[in-house]
Amino acid sequence: MSENKSERFNLFWLCKQTGRKHPAGVAFFNESQADYRLKIDTMPDDKLIYLKVSSMSDGKMLYRVETAVKKQGRVTHRAEIGSGYANADEGYPVYMDIGPFERSLVMEPAI
Repeated sequence: MSENKSERFNLFWLCKQTGRKHPAGVAFFNESQADYRLKIDTMPDDKLIYLKVSSMSDGKMLYRVETAVKKQGRVTHRAEIGSGYANADEGYPVYMDIGPFERSLVMEPAI
C-alpha cells in the first residue's frame, strides 16, 4: 500500500473535562483491508495500530481498535486494545477509547 495515495485523516486526543482537542497523529485508510492504519504520536513507529468496523447498531458504526502481535519479527495475529464509534449517517468523527489512555482518541478527515 502506498500511503501517499491513501486518504489521510487527522487524530486528536479529546479531553473529556474541557472538550479541548490536542494533535495525536494521522491515519490512512487501506482499501484492500477495509481498515485504517493509525500512526499515534505517543506510540513507537513500529507499533502497528488498526481501526476496523466491527458492526452497526442503533444508527452507530462500532469499531475495534487492534494492534498487530508479532512473534519472532512476524505478525501472527491482531489483538483488540480498544473500541470506537461514529454516527452511521456521517461516518466521522470516530471516537475511540484505547486503554490505558484517559483521553478519547478522535479521527476526522484531513481538510
